[in-house]
Amino acid sequence: MPRLAILNFIIGFAVLFLAASGGSFVAFDMTEGYLRDPELLHTWQMALLKSSHGHTNLFAMLHILFGLTLAYSPLPHKYKVYQTIGFFTGCLAMGPGMMARAYAGPSESLDPLGILIGIGLSGTLVALLLHCCALAYKLKER
Repeated sequence: MPRLAILNFIIGFAVLFLAASGGSFVAFDMTEGYLRDPELLHTWQMALLKSSHGHTNLFAMLHILFGLTLAYSPLPHKYKVYQTIGFFTGCLAMGPGMMARAYAGPSESLDPLGILIGIGLSGTLVALLLHCCALAYKLKER
């Protein structure tokens, strides 16, 4: 198995571990909200924290799936490294980036944090599209 695939597994499982650990804090906050002030459950901050938890799990799984299917991609190694970086930018954007945005609060204007999250998410989207096209090319070539 290529080392890059194993690196993607490590990143994916490490991010899954962090998301699972962080999930306990979200659950604690939600319990506090139910017990003390149910209005807290419908705040901007709680919505983004729950979204961050779910998306972080999703992006960790993307790393693992990418690692599993990496051997089928006909792309040169250099592009696979770029894809790994692209997937990782999405993990950063949708994990810590969304958490930071939750605490920053909503904004009517385009803020720097939102731009960084958009760039990170775009990195993952490009990596996904490139991998999908590479796999389709591999299927067509057979």
